[in-house]
Amino acid sequence: MKTLTVAGLLAGPLAAMAAPAWTMYAYNESIPEIHGKPINADSGFFWVNKDAAAVCPGYNPECPASNTTIVSGPVYGSGSASANTYWFMGILQQGGQQVSTAGLDDTFGGLSLKYAAVGAAERGIGVWDVARNTGTSMVLDNSTVSTLGAPTIRTKYGPHKYTWMACPDPLPFPAPDSPAQVDLSKPIKIYDITTEDTDSYPYCVRLEIMLKPTTLAAPQYYFCDGCQDRCDAIYGASECAAEGAACLEPYCGPYTQDTK
Repeated sequence: MKTLTVAGLLAGPLAAMAAPAWTMYAYNESIPEIHGKPINADSGFFWVNKDAAAVCPGYNPECPASNTTIVSGPVYGSGSASANTYWFMGILQQGGQQVSTAGLDDTFGGLSLKYAAVGAAERGIGVWDVARNTGTSMVLDNSTVSTLGAPTIRTKYGPHKYTWMACPDPLPFPAPDSPAQVDLSKPIKIYDITTEDTDSYPYCVRLEIMLKPTTLAAPQYYFCDGCQDRCDAIYGASECAAEGAACLEPYCGPYTQDTK
């Protein structure tokens, strides 16, 4: 059977280059319900307690990544963006799906870690000014190898004891007072933590995103529900580049249980 790894196949808008391929796991030894659990991509966001929404290539319909998410990075920018780092989903589809935190600036937090097809203009948070919605840069932190036993993905803002949190989705009403009142066996969504919000979400569990190298065969792409909605001109005619091609098959496309 023909198998391919993402390391030699990652294609992004900056350059087609090899980048390390990783799987992601939650790290918080004080919360055994989530510690060591995989973090997977589904419908444009990242989750604990959810399988990946991977669409496998035709030659490998049961690809190993069907239930496991691959990310690849860091990819470094060029020219005026040479100091920037970018992360992508580990997929075979040319163009790629970029991973980002939808942060406005370093005083905003509690915003989802997400991914989107390259070419889809991502407003991120309702009708916030897109010029301010630049996202928070993510870095590969190898210093955590000595403390956590593995490298991690962190945002450039901090410092915090933890970089990320996982929260119930949808949030119950009334909101729980602590994670002890949350069913941590159900899907919980990954959000970032920035300078102002460390104690603003008492019902969320804190974590680091631990990385493990992988040689899993990459899927075609990960389903990104909502990408299509960003192409229907609800924010104006220029919402998507390339006439919306990044929001259609094979970049996002329909998703059913059969695609897992």
